Amino acid sequence: MPPPGARRVFVDTLRRVATAHSLEFCSLSRDWIVQISDPKSGRRCSVFGYTFDVNPAAAVEICKEKAATSLVLDQHNVPNIKHSVFLSPANEFTAEYIPRDGTWVQIQKLVSELGFPVVLKPLKGTGGLDVIKATCWREAEAAVQHIFSREYGLAVSPYKRIIDEYRCVCLDGEVALLYRKIRSSVVGDGSKSVGALLASSLNEANGDGKMMAGLAKAAASLSPEELAHIPSVGEAVALQWKHNLGQGASVSLEVRDDARRQLLTLAPKAAAAIGVRFCSVDIVEVEQEGLMIMEINGGVMMDSLMSQLGDEGSKLATRLYEA
Repeated sequence: MPPPGARRVFVDTLRRVATAHSLEFCSLSRDWIVQISDPKSGRRCSVFGYTFDVNPAAAVEICKEKAATSLVLDQHNVPNIKHSVFLSPANEFTAEYIPRDGTWVQIQKLVSELGFPVVLKPLKGTGGLDVIKATCWREAEAAVQHIFSREYGLAVSPYKRIIDEYRCVCLDGEVALLYRKIRSSVVGDGSKSVGALLASSLNEANGDGKMMAGLAKAAASLSPEELAHIPSVGEAVALQWKHNLGQGASVSLEVRDDARRQLLTLAPKAAAAIGVRFCSVDIVEVEQEGLMIMEINGGVMMDSLMSQLGDEGSKLATRLYEA
């Protein structure tokens, strides 16, 4: 769940859209439920969280589950990072769907086939929360126990070396907004460690709280070995392996022409495979493999975009939500 301030930006944007078109606006449950109504036609649009009621209910549920999304995309020959589902044997609602030999043997078999590192994540989740990269069996087992203690199931996927990650906001078969997510990074000078370079970057932030918080959040998961690494001159080292905007990554509207052409085709194809009208499609460019769907979100969050891009971000979001 986003912080209250971020949610307020989203709700205020919807309120301005309603006012501009003489529509009735109502917010409930601390702004988590929003309804916008046309008094002339009687039409009403409901928003729960960040999910608008323009998508079929089953399609939204598919988007929520990483493994379900992967299965459907596979069925329609849409390239994606494969996610395999494993249910918790301790959950009373899922236990009957699990074979008597349990899930751990099957998880071990898949991880052995994929090789370390692997990524484990809740079946349902957002913002990169509880998404864990495991580099050994101890970390994999700890991740499984952690996620099963909180969720009814998890997904396992191979770890990919990602060059870039893009978000395509799709509406009725067209990409209405496209941007690139850039991870925070430091550039080597051949003598300083990553930790020392990070300290220099924090010092150069010159009291900019937002910049300092972004760098600190990005570097929070770095291991002692990664912090001690001394990159060569000019070598860029990402401070995080995730591209989530809420975890320190930043927005760029600059996208290479060749990538843009492919994204404008691939994202609507993925949305059509699931059956959603309005969604955001996260697409990654993987080393030696090309573009792949990471996930599809039935709820379209633009809080970080508006926060980072200021007035330009607010105008982009307003134009999209008006549509």
